[in-house]
Amino acid sequence: MPTVSVIVVNHNTRDLLRDCLRSVRADADDLSVQTIVVDNASSDGSAAMVQAEFPGVHLIENPSNLGFSKANNAGLQASSSPYALLLNSDARLCPGALQAMVSFIEARPDVGILGPGLLNEDGSLQLSCGIPPTVWTEVCNKLLLHIPFPFFKMGDWTHDQIREVGWVTGACLLARRTMLDRIGLLDEGMFMYYEDLDLCFRARGASWKICYVPDAQVVHLGGATSRRAFGPMLVASGRSSFYFFRKHYGDGAVRLLRLITLPEMALRSALWGTLALFSLRRRAEARERLCAYRTILWRTLTDRSYWRPA
Repeated sequence: MPTVSVIVVNHNTRDLLRDCLRSVRADADDLSVQTIVVDNASSDGSAAMVQAEFPGVHLIENPSNLGFSKANNAGLQASSSPYALLLNSDARLCPGALQAMVSFIEARPDVGILGPGLLNEDGSLQLSCGIPPTVWTEVCNKLLLHIPFPFFKMGDWTHDQIREVGWVTGACLLARRTMLDRIGLLDEGMFMYYEDLDLCFRARGASWKICYVPDAQVVHLGGATSRRAFGPMLVASGRSSFYFFRKHYGDGAVRLLRLITLPEMALRSALWGTLALFSLRRRAEARERLCAYRTILWRTLTDRSYWRPA
């Protein structure tokens, strides 16, 4: 039986996926590693590249883009290790990262989930963990208070020591198999976004600890898939947020968040509308954002399936 299963979900990120798989292969060391790629109907030759260059990788080809949660669950169901690493295709393991994560979780039977120290491509810190999500933290995020006061991602902390946290990002998340057997896999009601918060929320509710382990380092480019369909991903994120807070905090929380969405979209539209006037480089992104904000506002006000998904 392999020690750890590395599960990579891919959608049209062939070259990044190649770099990701090379980093996994290079960092395997003495570990027995099972690598699984779940391809969400890529059209860029990703699946053919995996078959040609990484014949030892277990490839699962989905007939359509099933989203992040369903694809990861397919990988988890196909895996057979006591630990599973969910790894984005735009992430690269630094030397020793995999061993550091596995060694830590093996030594701490009370830990169900851990996240490594994430770095930007230039080596700077990427905030990748935080306090448990509450209705209050979401209201602050909607009012953009997380920008000057990044408390949700523990922005006032140096992130240079092991610490128990409320959540770690799904860009690189190591989970214990026995924990998943007890609390379940990722919630497939979330196409993309908030599924990592939900998994960590359920883990903490079942008395498992979640830890941030900075000694294990991973470079994460961020947004490689979502940038190809930025507007739809923003809309999907909004739906997932309503799903998450209704699931864990009830209909009252959703009513409050729907009310806050109006000033939130006004604030975001004002900021990006101003940026579009003065920054030619960001103008295309600004237009896509503004269109997505209008869609989010309209669906929040009128579409019950959006703010009260099953």
